[in-house]
Amino acid sequence: MKILITSLLAFAIAASPLDLENRQTGRTAVVDLAGRQGPANQLASGILYGTPDTLNQIPDNFYTGPKLKYFRAGGAQLFNVGERGWHWGEYGPRFQSTLSNYKTARKYGGEFQLLVHDIWGTDTTDSGTAWPGDNGNWASYDAFLDRLIADIKANNMLPGLKIDIWNEPDLTIFWQRPLSQYLETWKRTYQRFRADGITRKIPLIGPSYAGQPHADNPWWTEFMQYIVAQNVVPDQYTWHILGPANEPVADLQNNVVTMDSFFARYGAPKRSYCINEYINAGEDRVNAANAWHMARLERYNATGLRANWLSTGELHDFLAELVYRPNAQSPYQPNGQWQMYNYYAQSMTGTRLTTTGSGDRALDVFATLGSDRKVRVLAGVRAQTGTWEIELSNLAALGLPASGSLTIQTRGFDDPGLRSVVTAPSNRGTYTHTYSRGVLRFPVYQTQVDAKTAWAFEFNV
Repeated sequence: MKILITSLLAFAIAASPLDLENRQTGRTAVVDLAGRQGPANQLASGILYGTPDTLNQIPDNFYTGPKLKYFRAGGAQLFNVGERGWHWGEYGPRFQSTLSNYKTARKYGGEFQLLVHDIWGTDTTDSGTAWPGDNGNWASYDAFLDRLIADIKANNMLPGLKIDIWNEPDLTIFWQRPLSQYLETWKRTYQRFRADGITRKIPLIGPSYAGQPHADNPWWTEFMQYIVAQNVVPDQYTWHILGPANEPVADLQNNVVTMDSFFARYGAPKRSYCINEYINAGEDRVNAANAWHMARLERYNATGLRANWLSTGELHDFLAELVYRPNAQSPYQPNGQWQMYNYYAQSMTGTRLTTTGSGDRALDVFATLGSDRKVRVLAGVRAQTGTWEIELSNLAALGLPASGSLTIQTRGFDDPGLRSVVTAPSNRGTYTHTYSRGVLRFPVYQTQVDAKTAWAFEFNV
């Protein structure tokens, strides 16, 4: 009850004294009601691992509610002897785990990114491990690719499949050899899939770096030069955004500017983007930051998959921390993050509206105009508390008068914890705002009580 009362009082405070200060300090996010960005298609509804190897273990509604459509796996963290990956001579269990997860993805019409490095077994290496191409010897890796391609074809895994050539080679946990050897591995894998008459049409994606695009990052600059020189350009550019909020490079809006500069400098062709791990291990694992990332992905038309910070058996469960159960005898339950993704998928349908995040990079918004003539705005503040505002501009574009009043319904996506049960968003009530000149501004109070909360604002037109 304390949360409800606090929020209702906050929204009842007049916004006008804050307007000038917020605009001057870059604390205003904008929804342009005249701008259109195509149909809503849940670009952020993806997960890294999170699907059990036992088919149908998690009930359908937990997949279909948030319309999960992007999946990524490769049998990681199977550590028992006999399960550790190709380089141990233990390929089978990891491929079978991958195949099961692929079948789950396809059951829901999803896309599946196959993680080559996990089937090979990077998480079980030791000081004696021979990596692909060591001392110029590619025999084992070539045999691995032959087996993988044969199994993909034998199990009819082509529909919806993408090959993620190597995950995070810029981190030593996943690649312990020079950049040049990684680039040769990239080319060899790329050319092997393209050489096969059946697999040649499977999209090949990467580089799936942990580090974001930056002109001073040699992993990026040499990769961009190499793919052009060797004609091994990925069908989709992928990377991860897992850094802290105070790092400008850990922000998609800055990344796309860098990528444009790479295209101009190196002559690489433009392709679509996928942030196939977003949400860092700390401050991002709450609804407020999740919503911020979702808004960024939607604005730049990038698909996204939630990162997964669980380990061993839990990595292969819980839909990347959207659901939970304490034991195998208990039913799965949704948490607050599942409720937000469910709203995003089920309620934010129709046409996407043009938006702009706040100048301080803290607040961002995603907005839709539904067939029910309702505007819905999902808002999130990334890892901060304070006061921001949302501006609704060009109200006349939706048939509203230039001046008047507008009643807005507020919902809170409370986040009491990833292992808690949340049955619905909280109803934070309605408030009628006055506006003029076709523009309405209202505050967003990210208090300490609601530091983890994301918001939905709704109004009829």
